[in-house]
Amino acid sequence: MTHTNNQLAKEKWALGSLILNTSLTVLKFVFAVFTGSLALMAEAIHSFSDLVASLISLISVKIAAKKSSEFPYGLYKIENIASIVISFFLFFAAYEIIKEAFFSHEERIVQHTQWAILVMVIAMITTLIYSRLEMKAAKELNSPVLKADAEHIWADFLSSVVVVIGLIGTYLGYNLDKYAAAIVALFIFHSGWDIFKSGLKVLLDVSLDKEELEKIKKIIYENPAVVDIKHIRGRVAGSFKFLDIELLLHNYSLRETHRIVDEIEKKLKTEIPNIDSVFIHYEPVRQKGFRVAFLLDENQQITDFKNAKKIVIADITEDGKVQTNSSLNVEPNEEEIGEILSKINIDIVVASYHPEEFSVRWNLTKAGVMVWETNKKNFDEALNEIINSYMEFNRKKEKEND
Repeated sequence: MTHTNNQLAKEKWALGSLILNTSLTVLKFVFAVFTGSLALMAEAIHSFSDLVASLISLISVKIAAKKSSEFPYGLYKIENIASIVISFFLFFAAYEIIKEAFFSHEERIVQHTQWAILVMVIAMITTLIYSRLEMKAAKELNSPVLKADAEHIWADFLSSVVVVIGLIGTYLGYNLDKYAAAIVALFIFHSGWDIFKSGLKVLLDVSLDKEELEKIKKIIYENPAVVDIKHIRGRVAGSFKFLDIELLLHNYSLRETHRIVDEIEKKLKTEIPNIDSVFIHYEPVRQKGFRVAFLLDENQQITDFKNAKKIVIADITEDGKVQTNSSLNVEPNEEEIGEILSKINIDIVVASYHPEEFSVRWNLTKAGVMVWETNKKNFDEALNEIINSYMEFNRKKEKEND
């Protein structure tokens, strides 16, 4: 689902919530006055707080998607601010219900109880269906404000169940109305506290959860150019995530390194939902041993500087182990290939002949690159030739040191 489609879906659900809460508020308030039920009036207050909250949700979802030069990272946190405001509405609703239930001196007599029960059953079924559907949408869209809205609609359903039980008790002659109202207040307060904590954490730039960070690390390490991850920092704003990553990469040309970083960024955005931006800082690293570049033709055979179409780079450790990195496609041009080889921090270039141009040989010499001529045509044979020579050199060096 694209960013635009996500935005339209969020607005649709926020608008639906607004319509639902408006309808329930009016319905409950009218019948609360008609029946005189404190629990039903508490539910009307609850629904009114949800109505205001839904209005804030709809406005915040629209504002959060806008970007400007003054807010280059977007206004995504408007969603989290809105969810905190919503939590205060829930606290207020709980307070009003408790106050009315236990500190009011006015005696309430519930009339037409059967009508109150019918209204609450309708509200209960409606809120149950809508809250579950909106919660599913909130998870798919990764929207904290929709999740917050679904939470209080769910709290509305639970409180409706309690109110229905209280009204049935009242209908049977037991005075349960105010106790049902008090239980509703507890549901509302609990929901508000969870929403408040979640919104506050994001405003304080809480990190991504450990499971998601591990998934990000796994994706990064799948790229063979990555030697190590120095650190990953991630934060959430609204529905979106921002990543700050520092990597140690094998040495390549500047162009190739940019390609590798772009590839990592693209894969992260594809596999991790709702990433707004990825900032990757990278540093070159050299392991003990040396780096060899092999010039290959279109048939993957060792060739010279004039006919090479691919450069394959291999890192060889002190104990002779090999890591072959991704290849570079090049044009068969001696000067251009020499320029590339002098900039990618290699020790040896393996070719069938030395470069003919003096300037190319001189630039490679200045860069500390040794040209290794070989009569081997097969890549593996040429690689083994280098490794065997290197290991023989190390054995002789060890004997001399002894």
